Amino acid sequence: MKKIITLTILVLVLIIPGSLIAREATDSSDSLTEKIKERLQETAETGLESIQDELTNQSQSPRKKAFIGYIKTIEDPLITLEYKDQTQQIEVTDDTDYSKTSLDKLEVDDFVIAMGFLYPDKQALTTHRLSFIADPQTPVSRQLITGKVKEVDGNKVAVDGKTLIISSETTDLDIKDVEDATVEDLELEDNLFAIVTLDKNGDIDKVKTVLVIPGKYNPASQEPTNIDATESAETSDETSEDTESTEEE
Repeated sequence: MKKIITLTILVLVLIIPGSLIAREATDSSDSLTEKIKERLQETAETGLESIQDELTNQSQSPRKKAFIGYIKTIEDPLITLEYKDQTQQIEVTDDTDYSKTSLDKLEVDDFVIAMGFLYPDKQALTTHRLSFIADPQTPVSRQLITGKVKEVDGNKVAVDGKTLIISSETTDLDIKDVEDATVEDLELEDNLFAIVTLDKNGDIDKVKTVLVIPGKYNPASQEPTNIDATESAETSDETSEDTESTEEE
């Protein structure tokens, strides 16, 4: 009996400390996990705050910008620029540096570049430097216009629903079978072929070359009648002479 009690006590002594140690290890592990979670949460919150602060600072900071365009209005200190259907406003100050120009020499339609800073609370660019630049030349657009002449009014000719201004200085005019042709040699229903240049809005700018094939109302399209008249007269004279000879016989 004593042996049984002794063995029981020994088993309890061996089991109970192991359980306590396991429980303490589990509690310690849970506590460490919670501390890690808390640390990560604090780090995440700190990082998020830092990012938010950075974004706020960036949104409130001025941005470097440059605008180009034609001057449309000058209302000191504001100047309106326009380029490719976009309108921008710039503001000049006492600190604005003018290259190759000055404020009092600026005119509407000057082509300029403005460099400076765009502040969040302002729509106009605060200009630190304003300079003239070369006007970018767009490729010349050409178009072929064909049709019959419907109206001639001075140097204005209506063809295919369009009005062409034919200038002796800028237009090369050629009418078939007509030497030193001018607009006055044109007639209604003449067949006209014109090469024109277009402006940036797609409208006719200049009429460069015009070729005309005379129509039914243009004398240049008709056969000369003086030869026929001469031949008819000669034939008539011969017929008269033959008639007179016959009567004499």
